[in-house]
Amino acid sequence: MGAGQWTTFRRVTLPAIRWGVIYGVILTTARCIGEYGAVAVVSGNVIGQTETMPLLVKRLYEGFDKQGAYAASVVLALIALSTVLLMTMFKPRQEA
Repeated sequence: MGAGQWTTFRRVTLPAIRWGVIYGVILTTARCIGEYGAVAVVSGNVIGQTETMPLLVKRLYEGFDKQGAYAASVVLALIALSTVLLMTMFKPRQEA
């Protein structure tokens, strides 16, 4: 009907898949919070500059500061849990 590819995607496809894309981004964020391997490789693991929370947990645990490592782990778990809970709160209600 004369619409370009971008217009068709924006007006037809995107509204149909909007919540799937949003859920995918949110769940990926929640999962990536605790990711270790990729973060260690990509960030470089420079203490005080590019150290992320999973790398901090590893450093504290290997330095025998188990209390600090567990505290940081709990913070990571709470962030991931709150992300999933927020997703559930903002989920559109399905009509019967």
